[in-house]
Amino acid sequence: MTLDITTLMTMSSLAVVLCGVSFILNTSFTRNDPTGRMWSLGFISAIIVAAGFGVVAVVPGAWWGLVIGNVAYIGAVGALWSGTRLHNGRRHLLWVVVTIAAIVAVVTLLHTQSEGIWAGAPVLWFGVSALSVLGAFELQRGRLRRNVNGRSLGIVLWIVAVFSIGRAVSFLYAGPEGVPFSLYFNSGIASVVTMALIISAAITASVLRAEQGGGSAVGDLSVGILSRAGVLSAESFLQMAEDHLERAAPRGVGMALIGADVDRLPEVNTAFGRAAGDEAISTFAQTLRGSVPVMAAIGHPSAGRFFILVAVASATEALSYAERIQVALVDNPLPATQKIRLTASLGVADTFDHGYTLDALIAEVSRSIDAAKAAGGNRIEVSAAS
Repeated sequence: MTLDITTLMTMSSLAVVLCGVSFILNTSFTRNDPTGRMWSLGFISAIIVAAGFGVVAVVPGAWWGLVIGNVAYIGAVGALWSGTRLHNGRRHLLWVVVTIAAIVAVVTLLHTQSEGIWAGAPVLWFGVSALSVLGAFELQRGRLRRNVNGRSLGIVLWIVAVFSIGRAVSFLYAGPEGVPFSLYFNSGIASVVTMALIISAAITASVLRAEQGGGSAVGDLSVGILSRAGVLSAESFLQMAEDHLERAAPRGVGMALIGADVDRLPEVNTAFGRAAGDEAISTFAQTLRGSVPVMAAIGHPSAGRFFILVAVASATEALSYAERIQVALVDNPLPATQKIRLTASLGVADTFDHGYTLDALIAEVSRSIDAAKAAGGNRIEVSAAS
């Protein structure tokens, strides 16, 4: 049996609608939090893409359907990226998606008369490729880096990125009738790639939502002020940290961001069970509360990772707080077994070297933690001045 392009596009649209509706309903009735809403926005955009391109296929000259479809396409991939950032406890940066979508809309409108159904196509594909690359990188960060479903979706996004770049280049080189485009990047193959992306995204997002909604998952994020471990949730910490840094900057008050990531947490879960892993995270949080200054802000951006924002007089004082955390962890074994002693990879960045921008401090601390883990864990890495 041979499937023509129209059949493949119809199947792709049907997959988009079914997966999108299923995820949106699941989010609405089970776990309606910022990450779920952002991913739901992506699936809604994907459904709008199917509707917009469907109108173009049925109604000749329906340029408005093409504009809606192109803009919604950027919105779908962009919301997927923004949702992964939220899942990792970072800002959604939705303004980047809006900017790219606006550029695509303007270019499409300017070329609807001259290029017909291909108006704005190269710019659209370049935008999709850029957002796919950002999404693939984000799936290798934070808590998603440890999730096999996230890594699988990352591979699919890399495929989408490469395919979109190839499609744009072949289109600009030889046009839609050229051999490279018509043979390797036609609408039928694009429909297959779209189906792979939407099905992978739906499965991954649904699994991540289910994992995050488990009642015993101490390491999961909470929508309220506190995480289940008893310290600030990711969103609350970001708001408080931004406020502290904003007020500290004009006064020249030194601040330090300390990141701590539990070493070998997956191995603890495997060897002793999920309950032991949850207990490790709770013990870790309580140890942090007892070893840092009373007015320090402690955040919980992901399962085994914590951030501490504290006022310091010097870089040396920031390092001393990290050392105090390291010693306190070794001195506090898990109560239930008395056999597991927690260690952590710690990263330190301060405003003396990196300024008062929270995103810059988080980026430096995350790089330092990764370096500490790569060196074997149970060590402190201080981010040097750029």
